Amino acid sequence: MSAEDTIGVTRDDGVVTIRIDRPEKKNALTYGMFRRLGDIFDEVAREPGDRAVVLTGVAGSFSSGADLTDTGGATMTGFSTLSGAQWMREVNWAQVALHRCPKPTIAAVNGVAAGAGMNIALGCDIVLASESARFTEIFVRRGLTVDLGGTWLLPRLVGLQRAKDLAFRGEIISAAEALELGLVLRVVADDEIDAEAQQYAARLASLPPVPLMLMKQGLNQSLGWTMDQALEYEAQAQAACFQTEDLAEAMMAFMQKREGVYKGR
Repeated sequence: MSAEDTIGVTRDDGVVTIRIDRPEKKNALTYGMFRRLGDIFDEVAREPGDRAVVLTGVAGSFSSGADLTDTGGATMTGFSTLSGAQWMREVNWAQVALHRCPKPTIAAVNGVAAGAGMNIALGCDIVLASESARFTEIFVRRGLTVDLGGTWLLPRLVGLQRAKDLAFRGEIISAAEALELGLVLRVVADDEIDAEAQQYAARLASLPPVPLMLMKQGLNQSLGWTMDQALEYEAQAQAACFQTEDLAEAMMAFMQKREGVYKGR
């Protein structure tokens, strides 16, 4: 099956739903699927009608991580240092494009999220989990180090010491443990995870897209800023909001006690 066959994309009123669809492998990601995911996130970034993204998997799994039997024609043990690094740079396109995407992204983790599967979920802005979801930075148990952005994401979500613990041990944690650690925002019943994610995304898709984009950009960069740098960014970002038609619509909607209708202009 091609990468196009194993990753489904649907669009509904501004919400883009991406489903990893390889149930026979617990939605393990091949080289082509990583590349395809990156292309989809890049496409969403450039499509004005796409307002929010839901990323999930089919058949009770999110993603069991990289398919170590499919590496684009090479074998793990056959890589040279240079070829291995280049392979990883190409696979990383999925995380690069996800991180750069200016639209809000929601992971609906409905089962196992392992290794690269866990980190692609954590790369989303919001992570929702079903009660049966399970997470693991399994890399060390496969003779590998953390990849697909885990070294950047984990310390920001749970702190350095807990990040090291998750990476060093590579053990499976439950959705409840992930919630306690701060890896996920919310845990819901298994049969409610899809609806919860769609409702969350629909709400974001109904809001003014320019402020959401600027908030996301600022918050993603803020840990590397001083307060002065943050204030300067906010001044410039707010000035950009002042120029939008959506600002006038938001003010009018507030005064008329109704929901606004926003065009992203």
